[in-house]
Amino acid sequence: MATRKSADTETACQHCGALVFPDARRCNQCGKFPVKLHRCPKCGMISEPTCERCPRCGRLLDPDGDYL
Repeated sequence: MATRKSADTETACQHCGALVFPDARRCNQCGKFPVKLHRCPKCGMISEPTCERCPRCGRLLDPDGDYL
């Protein structure tokens, strides 16, 4: 069984606050991707949480809107 290196540091899931490793694909507590990313409700494009508009279709993204 492989163990994690001591250099791996846990971070907090941006959705629920649970501790997750940087290489985690899903949070063990809430099941979401641990980093908030916008998903455009119009075209489905995924973008950074700092984006104000969808890079594909230009729709205005709600800062508290649809996150992964």
